[in-house]
Amino acid sequence: MPDEFPASRYSIVILNDPAEPRTRSTLPIAQELRRRGHRVTYVTTRDFAPRAVATGVDVLVHEPCPAYGLEVDLWACESAADPVSVVSTLDCAEDIHSALVDDIPDLVLYEASARITARLLTCRWNRPAVQILPSFAGSDTAVGDAAHRAVPDTDRTSCVSTLPVRVRERLWRFLSPAGKSGISPSDFYTKPEPLSIALFPPEFQANGDGFDSHVAFVGPCIPERTMAERWVPPITDRPLVLLSLDRTFTGDPQDFLSGCASAFAGKPFRPVVATDGGPGSLAADEQSAVVEIHENVPRTVVLRRAAAVVCHPDLDDVIESLYFNTPLVVVPTSRFQRAVADRVTELGLGIQVAPEDADSAALADAVATVMDDPDITRAVREFQRQMRRAGGPRRAADEIERYLEWSYGP
Repeated sequence: MPDEFPASRYSIVILNDPAEPRTRSTLPIAQELRRRGHRVTYVTTRDFAPRAVATGVDVLVHEPCPAYGLEVDLWACESAADPVSVVSTLDCAEDIHSALVDDIPDLVLYEASARITARLLTCRWNRPAVQILPSFAGSDTAVGDAAHRAVPDTDRTSCVSTLPVRVRERLWRFLSPAGKSGISPSDFYTKPEPLSIALFPPEFQANGDGFDSHVAFVGPCIPERTMAERWVPPITDRPLVLLSLDRTFTGDPQDFLSGCASAFAGKPFRPVVATDGGPGSLAADEQSAVVEIHENVPRTVVLRRAAAVVCHPDLDDVIESLYFNTPLVVVPTSRFQRAVADRVTELGLGIQVAPEDADSAALADAVATVMDDPDITRAVREFQRQMRRAGGPRRAADEIERYLEWSYGP
């Protein structure tokens, strides 16, 4: 732990992948910490800086740091590290260090995909860190589990030992001022943090009761609605259904939208299709009669009115939908998404449709099923109650403050 003891209010730097879902879920935590008097510096790109500034935190504008996918096995250190990734990550860590070197923060709060940059900084600064988990907690997340998992020394060092000498020396130079010149890569790559914040309730984690206080399941952190988030809902007495699918999955936008217009024409609800910034058009009479099309929509605003959601099951989107009492039709396209989709169906919160079967007609039928199923309706309502009891940003801030007091206390 650091030798210097800060005042009762702390300085906190936040690192995350500057993508819409990650920014949307971490900014409420930053805002709550700022409300409590802590000095918060939020590292983000120019695109997201105005949104961060609006919460009252300080903003460090920076190009995106390398993001490490959550599907990477943190214990698989047998293969050689990629020199390009190591150099780009070091570039980012050195830039952030230079910007904050005269006022080193008391805590690094980081979202999991930014873990390598964050842990390099915590080693350099000798500061504690808290990890934010946007996806399932793994066995390596809990300190107790990881501490008993033996990793041979050869495996712990081989991934870095094969780096070019100049890259390896640069890495050690960055770490050596903190007395870390002999550090193992696992110390900043696989090391579990004493505290992780999970952005979903424990009920959604298959083995949620198997984690101790080192993982705080705080549930979703929903941003406050702003005046900039305006959306005029269609004038209709039919329930609204949000379709938010990756345009690379749906193929030709015109064909997909025409298929939706045809498939949903006889259904007692009106689809709102978000084309994710891509092109989308239908004949005016066809569009106005059946489908509402937008390049982008303020998701939380639409969810407050939606009766169902069709989406790829990224965990943050799924949890956010359920927070607003919205049943799901999920179309998984990756291993992680399939794990989330399986959990949705296990808990009775919606229906899973295989990608190869997810044409417009199948999606329309699935939506009709989830909206008419009383068991799904009850399960979603109960899960919403569980999420709202989890605590959200206030609980996250409570846990972070408790950890800071423990880290810097006598």
